[in-house]
Amino acid sequence: MDRARVMEIWNPTRKEKNFGTGYLMSDQLLLTAYHVVEDAAIRREIKVRRLDLEGRTSWVTAELIWPPHPVDTTAHPQRDGALLRIADPAWQPPRTAPVRFGRIRGGDRVPCLGLGFPDAVVDRSRPKRRDTMPVRGHVDPLHAMKSGMLTVHVDSGVVPKGLSAGSNWSGASGTALFCGPLLVAVLATDKKISDTANVLDAVPISALAALPGFAQALADHGAHCVIEDIPAPQPEEYPDSPYPSIAMTPISRKQRVRTVLGSAVAGGVVAGLSVFPFLSPRQPIAAWLPAPVVGGALTAWAVPLFRRPRRSGSAREAARQDLAEIVRRQSSERRRQLLGGDTMAINITYKTLPDVGRGPETAWPHGDFLSIARFLDALRPKRLVITGGPGSGKTLLANELVHQLLTRASYPGPVPVPVGLAGWDTDVPFTDWLSTVMAREYLSGSETKARDLLASGRILPVLDGLDEMDEAGSDQRHAIAALTQLNRFEGPLVITCRAANYIRLSGGDDRLLDCATIQINDVSPADGWHYLHQRAYNTARLAGLEPELAKPETVLGDLLTSPWMLTLASLTSQSDAGAAALRSFIGTPTSTDGLRQLRDELLNQLVPTLCKPDPKGVPQPYADDSAVTRWLRLLAANLHGGTTAPADPGSAEGGRDLAVHLLWPLAGPRAARYAAAGLTLACWLPAFVLLTICLRQCHELPSPGLPLLLLLSPAPFLAAWSARARHIQPRRILFQRLRSRLGCRRIGLGALLGWALLPPLTPLFGVGYALAVAIAFTLVFGFGLALSVRADIDRRHLVAGGLPTALVLAGAAGSLVGTLGDFIGVIAGCGAGALALAVGVPLGLRAARRTNGGDPDPDPPGVPTPLSPLRNDATAGLIAGLIVAGLTLYATLNIEWLRVDWPLAVATSLACGLAAGPGFVADVTRQYAGVVLATRGKLPWHLVGFLRWCHRVGLLRSAGTVYQIRHDELLAWLQHGTSL
Repeated sequence: MDRARVMEIWNPTRKEKNFGTGYLMSDQLLLTAYHVVEDAAIRREIKVRRLDLEGRTSWVTAELIWPPHPVDTTAHPQRDGALLRIADPAWQPPRTAPVRFGRIRGGDRVPCLGLGFPDAVVDRSRPKRRDTMPVRGHVDPLHAMKSGMLTVHVDSGVVPKGLSAGSNWSGASGTALFCGPLLVAVLATDKKISDTANVLDAVPISALAALPGFAQALADHGAHCVIEDIPAPQPEEYPDSPYPSIAMTPISRKQRVRTVLGSAVAGGVVAGLSVFPFLSPRQPIAAWLPAPVVGGALTAWAVPLFRRPRRSGSAREAARQDLAEIVRRQSSERRRQLLGGDTMAINITYKTLPDVGRGPETAWPHGDFLSIARFLDALRPKRLVITGGPGSGKTLLANELVHQLLTRASYPGPVPVPVGLAGWDTDVPFTDWLSTVMAREYLSGSETKARDLLASGRILPVLDGLDEMDEAGSDQRHAIAALTQLNRFEGPLVITCRAANYIRLSGGDDRLLDCATIQINDVSPADGWHYLHQRAYNTARLAGLEPELAKPETVLGDLLTSPWMLTLASLTSQSDAGAAALRSFIGTPTSTDGLRQLRDELLNQLVPTLCKPDPKGVPQPYADDSAVTRWLRLLAANLHGGTTAPADPGSAEGGRDLAVHLLWPLAGPRAARYAAAGLTLACWLPAFVLLTICLRQCHELPSPGLPLLLLLSPAPFLAAWSARARHIQPRRILFQRLRSRLGCRRIGLGALLGWALLPPLTPLFGVGYALAVAIAFTLVFGFGLALSVRADIDRRHLVAGGLPTALVLAGAAGSLVGTLGDFIGVIAGCGAGALALAVGVPLGLRAARRTNGGDPDPDPPGVPTPLSPLRNDATAGLIAGLIVAGLTLYATLNIEWLRVDWPLAVATSLACGLAAGPGFVADVTRQYAGVVLATRGKLPWHLVGFLRWCHRVGLLRSAGTVYQIRHDELLAWLQHGTSL
């Protein structure tokens, strides 16, 4: 109960019992008992005022709007309810949250609370001055059930003694009674049971909602009558467990055999190579066999034990809670983005569509934005399809469902996991695909943990964009295939889809079974005005708009019925020019041209409004709205290959996605890529110059210093060639991979290849050099592969390209400069590992793409952002640079043939770190810098800061690791100068 909503009512047409109590349902709507105002219904002389502890409020005029006809409350006490509208211009409504309604189920007594102005607390010297008194007690649903009323038993000691029962409660009629946060009844009168009993009659809100016109009158004023059950005890859908058991796609026998055999072979080879350096060349081959046989057998036995997931309840619950916290943070950030950088949301309403078969057992007939989580709670089974038109708020409502579930004080149910359906290849089973997505984005790559959570029913998939799986106007075969698989999924489920697409699917009997389907309604005039009024910095700018929203025959009343257009109107009305442009359409009859002109005008005013200083006077970092519009048009042209920045046909960019690491088409097909190649060579030049100086001071030139420089010379050219590629893999270092099965396998692969270098290098250059190469190669290749290379890569091509490259480099280093000691083996091993990754990874990705793999890098675990690829790439380059700088500093201060003074050693180490990190590893960072250089004058120098600002003010939205223009109409306006 909100005390700011409690209203005092005075009926001047009565001489006795002319006071009552009301409760504010919206800005202008008041709920009370009908008998309080029935005598003043015709003359409209009802006075109301807010509860104010300091007595500063004054009486204002209100009128009765419901019921429309007189009611005999003596014959029909269950109709003793009324709605008043405050029409006084002096009325200033409080800012409050929407009211929630409830209905008592079962036979248990439920505590209740109300606040009224009864005669028991009247000031006898000033009859118009009354104080408040709570109605605190219990509602007994089994008392007087035939009357259709609720019986309220007031706690003893509340009403002062010595007063008659009638005079005690007169004035409290119309008090709103709450059970917890839900309004359940309106106090009508007291029961004459005995002289001492405080037993009151109340009209249930559910009885009023069943009367014609009540719910519509509420909706017309922005209050939606969604009735919830109290205390809402639900039958256990799963008596043995709160989670359903999900049938998972079993791992095939071929895959299990291949895993066991692969583990055995890998373990045998590692064990054999481990003992190889300690065997004498004269010993027979039989002496070498026991080690690989025993090692392979032990590995084949041990690997399944390590792969087996922990089945204890505590481990599962800990994993569920960790996942819930990650998703909660993501949904909170996403919610603010969808609300245009604000916390105020439009109260979207929806209705449940009638099912034509295989519908839900229970479902509310309608609901609103604030009750979506409770709507799902009441569903049996918990399967829901959210439909609506373009811009109606489907994604917003689905995200709000996730947000409401996970922000509860205690939520023990399945974790809602939002996933975009557009990335699902329906040839892959749904459970396999969902497990992979969950492991990749939330569970640090642990697919075993993801499958275990999904199989145990602890996941509620929230699948967004069923209509985005196919091209517009196509046969929707991917959506049909998806629905076929989802109908075999036994667990809870939520899907969003455009209404027109879902209707076409349902017409062919391709729909989700055993679910409720809701359709989002147009925003009502009352909700639209409430949103504009509550979000406005200056309500005077909205003068004349409130009555216009209630006229569907005008362009304003017709267009401002979707959340997107209302958000646009709210943003543009924050400036004087935008508000004036909005008001200029008042009275314009609706037409196709008029609607298009209004949309274009709102879009024209959007950027200038966002570029003006905020109400506190803080200037925006980008105050030139014409420059901001020009930059956005250039970015939008790149999305679909416009004339300003033609997109390259080989680019992975397209559609609505704007990836920071794929911006090179902004500068044309070659300029940015060649600028990045030039930056690469510039990063390497200081390293070569300072290394030459060091070798000259140590008298190692021309030999063996020159061969050493020649060995390093392919690295900058290889990095430059990589930087000018059309499709670059963003580097990232994921330390979580070290705890995953994938990371352990990759480190093992690096060790296997490292030890494979021992047999050919040992007889040529000695055991010391070969061991140094093997260890350094294992560290660089194994950990580099585990920490920074995506999972979707063809390993055979990786090994086929990487191992020979490493062998050639290590052999060349041993032949040319191996006489300088085993430290050359460390340098050669590190270089061989880095070069093997640089050669093998592109080959592995190219081979993966031929089998429908190798797409852009998956999102890192946690909460990905559009800047994650660039930030992760720069971090990987920094870490690699620091490692190389440390090794170089150690070498130039401690290795005899390379020892120099410490100033030159520090400068050389920094130069080598610059070459190895930003100059070799951080390809995306160099290409981004190339874009900035190549587009000088066309885009801001701090391009990332500009994109972050656009995201903050709501021009862009984030979807994983890409930005998107916020809405299709904004995208069309940026590209073509007009809306859709």
